[in-house]
Amino acid sequence: MSRLSIVIPVLDGLCGMEDTLVSVLENRPADCQIIVVLNQPYDDPYDLKEEVLFIQTPRRAKLSTALNLAIAASRAPVVHMLGCGVEVSPGWADEVLPFFDDPQIAAVAPLVLRKDNPQRVIAAGVGYSSAGTAHRLGEGESPAVALLRQCDFRGPDLLAAFYRKSALEDVGALAEGLTGEPAAVDVAFRLRQAGFCCALQPQCRTYADPTHLHVAGALRRGLAAERLFWQWASAAGWPRALVCHALLLASQCLQCLVRPTKVAEVAGRMLAGLEMVAARHRPQTVVPHAEPIYSAPARPHFKAGRGETRLPAARRHPLGA
Repeated sequence: MSRLSIVIPVLDGLCGMEDTLVSVLENRPADCQIIVVLNQPYDDPYDLKEEVLFIQTPRRAKLSTALNLAIAASRAPVVHMLGCGVEVSPGWADEVLPFFDDPQIAAVAPLVLRKDNPQRVIAAGVGYSSAGTAHRLGEGESPAVALLRQCDFRGPDLLAAFYRKSALEDVGALAEGLTGEPAAVDVAFRLRQAGFCCALQPQCRTYADPTHLHVAGALRRGLAAERLFWQWASAAGWPRALVCHALLLASQCLQCLVRPTKVAEVAGRMLAGLEMVAARHRPQTVVPHAEPIYSAPARPHFKAGRGETRLPAARRHPLGA
């Protein structure tokens, strides 16, 4: 049985896909499965069907849909999500797999560094503020500095993330209404709520060209950010979360005056807020009473900061990172 399933979602053109795939094929562990999820035709000019499982999704499929399909098709206990355009180096996974010997560890974040400048970080995991913003940690900083700012670490970025498959199955599929960093934070919070831990392994390093990475449109970013806030505001405490969130919205509205590109993001937040109001006032379907066959145990209550794991600064990478 494979010990690692590597998942590469390709949803916005084939740019960067072959770089990612070649780096994985050249450096893969001996016992791994490779899955590529596409929402467009691919002729497989290199005849890789014996080495790679290609999964076709609908043309307008979202990232969450693609990843959920790949997770269902994976046959290894650890699933490694690797964004299209992200490349790996020899032995990159060897530093991570031992983490999963601990049954409490459900996710591990590697470093994602700039391919053209490995001394600059793209992501050292994801963080979340009580105001309702999900963000990549360490972006634009050196690896050493990024590792000093891990008090806000929540879990891995979906650009490069290792997950225990059984833990993902325990907490359910990736949310369809979220994308990017909000989707990663939502998964991390659900794992922690279920009693698992997320860790950072800075000695595992991946590389990407920022120009090849998918960035969701401003409207979708706003929708995802606001949905995430209302889902997890209670983790920071409602009074504090609502005050910080109101200040954030006021700040973003003022930014619209000088940055018109912010308008779509603010509009997305407002649409998501209206969704929440509509959901609260939607009539509930009455289900006929039936005697329960059993009483399901209550889920653990989420506690902010539980399970945060930090490791010492990384030793120098052989590629010069």
